[in-house]
Amino acid sequence: MPNIVLSIENLSVSVGSRIAIKDLNLEVPNNTILYLLGPNGAGKSTLLRTIIGYPGYNVLTGVIHFENEDVTDKPMEYRVSKGLALAHQIPPKLVGIRVIDLLSTLCKRGGCTINDVAKEMEIEHLLYREFGKGFSGGELKRVEIATLLAQRPRLALVDEPDTGVDVDSIEIVARGLKKLVEFSPHKSIVIVTHTAFIARYIEPDTTCILLNGSIIRCGEAELLYKVMRHGFKGLV
Repeated sequence: MPNIVLSIENLSVSVGSRIAIKDLNLEVPNNTILYLLGPNGAGKSTLLRTIIGYPGYNVLTGVIHFENEDVTDKPMEYRVSKGLALAHQIPPKLVGIRVIDLLSTLCKRGGCTINDVAKEMEIEHLLYREFGKGFSGGELKRVEIATLLAQRPRLALVDEPDTGVDVDSIEIVARGLKKLVEFSPHKSIVIVTHTAFIARYIEPDTTCILLNGSIIRCGEAELLYKVMRHGFKGLV
């Protein structure tokens, strides 16, 4: 098993006519809860979508390696089949699809049981509802984390798990993130946040700061708390 789960070298990405990522370098080792912090518009979501292979996120330069394999030009479906998974900042609504049906499909691939996943994320009352329809922010996040748990990804990329989530749900979401780390053969996860509220429940091993499309600094948990006290301006 490689010591570095994910390696990104000199990555530049355009979205439409805009250069959103510029000469970015990042490594995610084994046994690492990695936080990516940055203000709105810094490129955090763009980076995750590029890693997972979203169409429209065009790699201009650089290489993305996942488990020592170059996946830079691979389609999203291939990357997912290899064990990458993404939880969105705003989970997409799936019209006409019930939560139980989606989890059933994913659990067949991941080898889980619907009841276990639903109990872990406390979404039993949502199983027979249409995915995302009429859900609160916390319910939507809990259901999406449940879909990741069902997939049993080798590396989960989680975008803003603490945005729009109530106090009761944030602890459940954090519990799900810890389970994703537990299930990963690498014991690693990438979590994007700009509030870092989630860090009260799952502390990072490494914190990297993303500003204007580039990683400007990485450090241990103390870097996160420094940003929370003083903001991003003092790091430029």
